[in-house]
Amino acid sequence: MKIHAEELLTFLAVAEAGGVGAGAQILRRSQPAVSERLRALQAAVGEPLYQRAGRGIRLTAAGESLLPYARRLREGLGEVENWSARRHALQEGSLRIAASNTVANYFLMEHLARFRGRYPGVQLQLRTGPLTDNLPLSAWDLLFTEEQIERSGLPPHMELEAWREDELVAILPQDHPWVRAGRGWVRWEEVLAEPIVWREPHSGIRRRVEAAIVRAGLRARYSVEVTGVEALRDAVAAGLGIGFASVEALDKVRWPLASLRLEPPHGLFWTLYLMRPQADFQSRAVRAFLDLLATPD
Repeated sequence: MKIHAEELLTFLAVAEAGGVGAGAQILRRSQPAVSERLRALQAAVGEPLYQRAGRGIRLTAAGESLLPYARRLREGLGEVENWSARRHALQEGSLRIAASNTVANYFLMEHLARFRGRYPGVQLQLRTGPLTDNLPLSAWDLLFTEEQIERSGLPPHMELEAWREDELVAILPQDHPWVRAGRGWVRWEEVLAEPIVWREPHSGIRRRVEAAIVRAGLRARYSVEVTGVEALRDAVAAGLGIGFASVEALDKVRWPLASLRLEPPHGLFWTLYLMRPQADFQSRAVRAFLDLLATPD
């Protein structure tokens, strides 16, 4: 017969209290309820665990033998309760985040620093880089991406939402003739007449710009290709061509470059997306980080 934890804990309370009535008071249960649990435990064991001795009880040999197991169970449950309390207080736990390089470097780091300052006991794991097709989405608690993911491509317990919108601009040396002329805009025909410094093919910014050029009925020119944001900055500053960057990213760095808006008069914008668990599947660490994202510094 199956032995239940509450039956063992009831037996332990009665044994340590020295009587069924005293044990019932400790457990804040009625005496008949305690007696019923003790009968069920003895039936499962198959032999008596205690005998009446005056107003108290005396453990049998089987009862004495069972006592250490019951105490270890209580200790183990106490450890689980302490673990649960630490998780409730976010004194421990984990948060696994995947993000593209641009999102991680220019949109996430300050939030991660705030989270670490508030919850130093939570283990943070951040994966940055291209979000390739073989990335196991279910291995991450949160995913920040520059691309929309079809619902069929999401794990069943995950959902995708538009997280924020940002403008993309052309970046160029400060001594470029357009900058010296005080221009604030540049058209695609003008851009494509210049050398262009492109990010690597999986860059979200590059894909957005390429799509905008196609929408304009034009064809992109491929002059120089670099990998990474810093390489883009250095190549544009050296005069190798015009590049493209996020306005919010430019606001966070001090590059010796100028910027011009694209697609006048409205500008070229892109949307960043967040994949997160549905509410019922969110850990406390995930909920705390999402709350932090939604509040200003």
